[in-house]
Amino acid sequence: MNEVTVSIMQTVENCYPELSRQERKVALKVMQSPEEIQGMSISRLAKSIKVSNATITRFVKKMHCKNFSEFKLLLAKTPATATLPTRGTIADDVYTFYQKVLQATQELLDPDVLKQIVSLIQKNQRIYLFGLGSSGYTANEMAQRLLRMGITAFAVTDSHMMYITSGIMRHGDMILVLSTSGNTQEVNQAAKVAQQNQAQVVAITGFQHSPLIELSDLAVVVKNSNFVDNSRFVNSQFALTYVLDIMTTMLLENDTYRTKMDQTVELIMNNKLKTK
Repeated sequence: MNEVTVSIMQTVENCYPELSRQERKVALKVMQSPEEIQGMSISRLAKSIKVSNATITRFVKKMHCKNFSEFKLLLAKTPATATLPTRGTIADDVYTFYQKVLQATQELLDPDVLKQIVSLIQKNQRIYLFGLGSSGYTANEMAQRLLRMGITAFAVTDSHMMYITSGIMRHGDMILVLSTSGNTQEVNQAAKVAQQNQAQVVAITGFQHSPLIELSDLAVVVKNSNFVDNSRFVNSQFALTYVLDIMTTMLLENDTYRTKMDQTVELIMNNKLKTK
């Protein structure tokens, strides 16, 4: 890709957190259906996503374009995304969606940062996983994995409890914050309090430019699934889970963690057999 191509698509994604609610509708349409937009007039686009012409005009100016025509011209220079051959079934659509999210996330990952995060998990005394909504379920899953390895871990999925927990943290504690937007005020405020108490903050988020990134000691950026061209199905946690799977695998290279994991799995299985 040339620099102009990368710039216009990346600009839309980078600017998303700062856009208004109506402008975000335009951004999502651009990221999900760029080829369709190239054949649309500004009025037709406005009608299709239920915004005003003025909203689109404001949006393209924020993308550093003079008008909608210039924006479409830059968009037209974007090479078509390579798609996998499918049979046209829903299963194929979901498979293709996952492939796109994985590929985009893989391109964003820095192996050195992942190693540093794994090292922090090993060194710190307590690991807290913060996540709200869907990210809360992912936080619970990762906390269970860590516990089975013998790592002291706690999932905190309520914003009020996040703030309380952060207030009693100290040196030797670490927060792994899971936030697709990186812009959830309650989560970020709690993370800031924890950092003031000398806890380390690590983030996994879908935006390179976000308040969470700015306050984190280390951060991993994943592909935001909202920006993959599939408006019917969005799994916001898929990319985050992929990164956590990588970290889990890296941790299990440690013989102590691997042995402890085997022991806890065996304990659980034996308990299930006894209750039957």
